[in-house]
Amino acid sequence: MTAPVRSGVLPVHVEFGHCDPAGIVWYPNFYEWFDAATHRLAERAGVGLHALRAQGFLGLPLMQTGASYHRPVRFGDDVEVRSEVVSFERRSFRVEHRVLKGDAMHLEGFEVRFLGAPHPDDPARLRAAEIPATFRAAFGFD
Repeated sequence: MTAPVRSGVLPVHVEFGHCDPAGIVWYPNFYEWFDAATHRLAERAGVGLHALRAQGFLGLPLMQTGASYHRPVRFGDDVEVRSEVVSFERRSFRVEHRVLKGDAMHLEGFEVRFLGAPHPDDPARLRAAEIPATFRAAFGFD
């Protein structure tokens, strides 16, 4: 069994293609990094996409996301996306993200995700499954 993993760091080197014409990271890229960081956390916790699909789940879709921007992140910067699973509800969980350059906070964001499963009445539809204790435990929650 994999040890619980509640938090992690995704290092990012800001490339030219991440930026707008002013050389500042174009905001949708932060959401791409949040997504990558969450999936990396799940993989490290032993509940990544391949493991979930082997159990009949479809993935970890988003329900809600948002961010507060404090300082610009620019072309050439090396930043860290520090992510932490902070809470669970019956059918969802929350991941908080902080983008830092050194010790300076540049952005704070979050995602609320659910464990996607096929809808029992129509397998082409998705539903939010109740989150099993084993999934919670993978992130250190009882």
